[in-house]
Amino acid sequence: MRTFAPEVQEAIIQAQDRFVWEAPEYERYERGPRWYIIMSLCAVFLLAYAIWTANFLFAVLIVLIAIIFILAGNEPPKHVLAQIGENGVVWNGHLYLFQDIETFAIIYEPPYTKVLYIESKSTIKPRLRIPLEEQDPLILRTHLKNYVQENTEIQDEYFSDILARLLRL
Repeated sequence: MRTFAPEVQEAIIQAQDRFVWEAPEYERYERGPRWYIIMSLCAVFLLAYAIWTANFLFAVLIVLIAIIFILAGNEPPKHVLAQIGENGVVWNGHLYLFQDIETFAIIYEPPYTKVLYIESKSTIKPRLRIPLEEQDPLILRTHLKNYVQENTEIQDEYFSDILARLLRL
């Protein structure tokens, strides 16, 4: 992974203007009272189990996770800028050069899924999940194939994304 001076990196980011759109930073799912009741019952059950087995660290983790779900779940996601150009992908102000990207995959099954996945060559960086919004996936795919290898084995969303949508996390 190459590093640039801040002004050079900013110039590269500004030059990525072939595809530009805004998308939510993460998917937000509506949670009704029923969801909160079911999740509260699960948390109480897990908390009781942790206390019964004297696993107090697990009990603390359950309480912390519940607090995070309550606090973070009520905050709407920010809309961030997605940019793709001749040098790389910019997501939320972070530049991912094409030379640092291993593969990409586009999952397009409207209205449920319209997502671009970017896998980095770095084992430290997480997989990027960029909602496509109203972007044309065929034109975007053609552009990306000029610079990065497409992962054709991915035919559906990752299990973690499906699970998050089903559990409304």
